[in-house]
Amino acid sequence: MKASPECCKLVVLYGIGGLSDVGRHAILAALEKNEPTIDKITVITEYPEKLDEKNWECNCPGGHTNPFEDPKLAMRLEMVKIDTWKNKDQPNLSNHFEGASAVVSCLGHRQPGWKYKELIKKGLIAYDGNKQVIVAMEEAKVDRVVTISSFGINGDKDWPHWAGKLMKLFFRTFMRKSRKDLEKMENAYTASSLDYLFVRPVGIGEEVVPVGEYYLQEPGNKNKEEMVGGNMAKMDVARFMVDEAVHPTLHKCSKTVGSKPGTPM
Repeated sequence: MKASPECCKLVVLYGIGGLSDVGRHAILAALEKNEPTIDKITVITEYPEKLDEKNWECNCPGGHTNPFEDPKLAMRLEMVKIDTWKNKDQPNLSNHFEGASAVVSCLGHRQPGWKYKELIKKGLIAYDGNKQVIVAMEEAKVDRVVTISSFGINGDKDWPHWAGKLMKLFFRTFMRKSRKDLEKMENAYTASSLDYLFVRPVGIGEEVVPVGEYYLQEPGNKNKEEMVGGNMAKMDVARFMVDEAVHPTLHKCSKTVGSKPGTPM
């Protein structure tokens, strides 16, 4: 189902961890989107209470308030609470995808979980969650999905930055579980019939202020002056994901997204 020029429905999923934080911001990116106006946003998560936090692990000016508590926004929002993605069958999940133009999925993370054990115990749901999303989308006849992943996995070499080599080392050692979770997720999508896009953000530091723009890495471009910058705001990643959800330009592929060339890690 393609986005309407006037309005559409978007499904947004988020979990816990840095990559999943982008999903919370995708709700706001969808609410601010024009052309098309996103008339309905269905949010599916295990953690609706995360929207009550003032700090969404970011440096967005003014912090955040729960958009569901804003009467002007709440009428466009629907919350669907999932008990756990570890359950293999979520009853009637496809019902929440019916009529959607696209899906933005931000499940899983790429953190080692040393500080927050919950990231390992409950946060590794990129595969468990998305494999159910794939089935639900196919049942609801929704084709377009933009899902967050990471650079440095599944043979990715698009971003020839020193941080890319370092990340691959991390993924081979103390971040193996995160890598395996994200790779299994990607493999599930590539085996499906869906029109997917894997978004591979560079560093998404909590200190980075959104600037309202993003840059795409051209594969194989080793020109340091043209290579995307190494750190960007979670809100700007979210805006790219929502843009690609409702105005698709990249199909059945992955794309590294970053900040202005020259921006340091």
